[in-house]
Amino acid sequence: DVIDFAFTADNRFAEPLVGYYEGEGSPKVTVQVLYPPEYASNAAPVLKATIDSLAYFSRTLGAYPYRTVTAVIPPYNAGEAAGMEYPTFFTADGYDDVTPGTLNAHRLDFVTIHEFGHGYFMGLLASNEFEEPMLDEGLNEYWNNRMLSERGQGVPLATRLLKRLGFSAQFPQFQAERMGAMLREPADGIGANSWDRMSSGSYSSVYSRTATVMRDLEAQLGSVATERAFKAYYARWSFRHPSIADLRETLAEVSGQRALVERVFAQQVYATGKIDDRIAKFDSDEVLPQPGTQLIDGKRSELDEETIEKQISATRKEWKKANPDAKEGSGPYPFLTRVLVSRQGVAVPQTLRVTFADDSVETAQFDGALRWQRFSWSKPVRAVSAQLDPEQRHYLDVSKADDGRTLEPDKTLSWRWSSDAAAILQNLYALLVTL
Repeated sequence: DVIDFAFTADNRFAEPLVGYYEGEGSPKVTVQVLYPPEYASNAAPVLKATIDSLAYFSRTLGAYPYRTVTAVIPPYNAGEAAGMEYPTFFTADGYDDVTPGTLNAHRLDFVTIHEFGHGYFMGLLASNEFEEPMLDEGLNEYWNNRMLSERGQGVPLATRLLKRLGFSAQFPQFQAERMGAMLREPADGIGANSWDRMSSGSYSSVYSRTATVMRDLEAQLGSVATERAFKAYYARWSFRHPSIADLRETLAEVSGQRALVERVFAQQVYATGKIDDRIAKFDSDEVLPQPGTQLIDGKRSELDEETIEKQISATRKEWKKANPDAKEGSGPYPFLTRVLVSRQGVAVPQTLRVTFADDSVETAQFDGALRWQRFSWSKPVRAVSAQLDPEQRHYLDVSKADDGRTLEPDKTLSWRWSSDAAAILQNLYALLVTL
């Protein structure tokens, strides 16, 4: 069961910071953090992240079986020793400033959780990182993101200075992760080995792309089924050197959704399927009477454009009088709403949701091998928005920005960023005044 060995020694280490974890199925676990004096501020966050990881991994995968965990913060100028894993022992990282809510604090949390997580995916499951790195680095990255998302912890964009100036924007964890997943031009399937890849960048994508693939699979299977399947994977394959095929079979069997699991593995694990679906066109127009001949009381008469305009005006006036509280976007004439969806990648099941002025909703499914499909509805109200993938099941999509359209410009995002920028400037001016 022992797959590796490591030790550390440094006469500059401060007195170790020690804590304990006690959980169902585990012995009492002694957690200690070894750290140099220059990174004393890092010790408590590393201890907390390690104990939190023990609780999360034990609850969602299986009970931690050992009595110890040791985390080592390397000294200044020894960054190459950071971020390495061994059974019951790992190296974290060190930062000068770990103010809560800053990017450095998040990095320290993430590397601690990640290196601890290897104790499960590399150590307890004993997968072969050389031949199938997605089973270690990839699944570990995915589980780290799950844990941070459950904690409500996004990726902050602020340094300590920016935070003091009022800038506190952050990305949700999996949204940040997808940025490194080579969405537009994936070079290698995530199931490829570690030594035969197009580039180092392609190998690095095994972290983010695996995390994103598995996140999308979970979004379609459901979190309960996914967690049940991963618990079964851990229970069946601890210390047994599982393969990707073993993972696939466990997920398919336990979730009860074999077709879905096998489609995802065929497209993304054993191949490089780019996903690129978008709303290409969206309009919702009032269907008005047109000039021409009409049959009225058995007689055919011709209505010119001027007559039609008068007729439309009179009809609208009567309708507004009869419906004084009607919402904008409704009227006496029907509205024809059309949405054109296009596909430039592999086929995945997509849902299209169209919302109308009266808050009613229509949905349609876009699936199969079609490269495009047009959907239309005739309703007494105008459509206001169209959204592809409204439940956000496909983070592998090249761009989520083209998944939605509105008839009127949506300025929410620009207002948000403008207000953040204004807050920074106001605080900066206040700081300058006090100098």
